[in-house]
Amino acid sequence: MTDFYASLRSEIQARRRGRPLLLSLDYDGTLVEIAPRPELARPTPELLELVRRLTAQGDLKVLVVSGRPLRDLQELLPVPGLNFLGSHGGEAYISGRLHPLQVGAADDEELCRWRNRLGERLQPFRGWWIEDKPFGFALHYRQVSAEHAYEFIGILGGWREQLRHEGRFQLLAGKKVLEILPLGVSKGAAIQEILLLPGFFGVFPIYLGDDITDESAFRILQGQGLTIKVGRPGTETAAFHFLPDPEAVQHFLALLAEPLEDS
Repeated sequence: MTDFYASLRSEIQARRRGRPLLLSLDYDGTLVEIAPRPELARPTPELLELVRRLTAQGDLKVLVVSGRPLRDLQELLPVPGLNFLGSHGGEAYISGRLHPLQVGAADDEELCRWRNRLGERLQPFRGWWIEDKPFGFALHYRQVSAEHAYEFIGILGGWREQLRHEGRFQLLAGKKVLEILPLGVSKGAAIQEILLLPGFFGVFPIYLGDDITDESAFRILQGQGLTIKVGRPGTETAAFHFLPDPEAVQHFLALLAEPLEDS
């Protein structure tokens, strides 16, 4: 594995051609292990110190990209100089200030109707909850019991088809989570916009993520940067490399925290 980390470092050195780096990192499942509930997935002091070392580098910008709301990310990672994309790219904090992104506005009244319909249909089950977010909401169902999972997924599938048929919102399926967002919001679209900003234009981008919601960013960066899927090799993905888990991610980040020489 040490040789693999070294080969990634060598690839970065060969391809960056003197350019600054933009290191984009998903949070849950990439920086930290996925927890039974989102509030339990907190960074260790060692991870916070590692992120501080990365952001202190003059030729490296760090961007945390997550489905979590921006305010939650800033509370979890209070690191000076860190950039954030929250709500799957619906919210941005870039270069020390809030940055408006070109995303569609949510129809709050219509979202509320779909949220209530979903809650009514799933009321007989235990182990799920709905998390309200700035641009939509997320259904978490990691704790639904195995004996009720088939019936639960069936009812959820019917609701999803109705939402798709109406065509006013998009559905982002993750690891036992389903997010409902306005059309056009995605991590990939937000990354594409960030790469055109002053101070970010011309950087060499590196993106690490573990979930289906990261695939839009992997696709955007094909041919432009280094993309790393966190998970089991062989999983279908647009990323070019794999790291097995958040522990391996931290080993890779520790290597990047050492100064990279221009090739």
